[in-house]
Amino acid sequence: MTALPGRGRRIAAGDAGAGAVRPAFVVHRDELAYELISSLNHNTDDEGLVHRLVDRQLTGDPDCEFLNGVYRMEPGMTHPLHLHADSAEFYYVLSGTALFRVADEEFEAGPGTAMYIPAGVAHAITTGGGHAMELLYSFSTPDLNEIGTRWL
Repeated sequence: MTALPGRGRRIAAGDAGAGAVRPAFVVHRDELAYELISSLNHNTDDEGLVHRLVDRQLTGDPDCEFLNGVYRMEPGMTHPLHLHADSAEFYYVLSGTALFRVADEEFEAGPGTAMYIPAGVAHAITTGGGHAMELLYSFSTPDLNEIGTRWL
């Protein structure tokens, strides 16, 4: 295992099938600082914090095939209505509850709820006044700059 400066470790993964060795990547989210979601997507109306866990930048692997992390919203925060034209998205609620909008349907969801949101489908999240919420998110596109976010 090779320690990376301040973030995660690479683990030799052996033969990748074509004679090339590609390292695996291991990180604990406590090793990562929260980032404002608005600083990543350049929308000052978007609220909450993210721990990016796996993506091309963090792993250093140009062939990384997805992007995922943990998204935290405090009570009363909003992740405004938007879509991703070039990427499907997956949510899995870890803790707390929130009001989700996916396409034209609104519903409250809590721990254990999984959602698949196809590319091009509008969605939003609002946390109520009493509960913070955390979810695991994943995109089918490994680079945040390539998911095609459009705010609605």
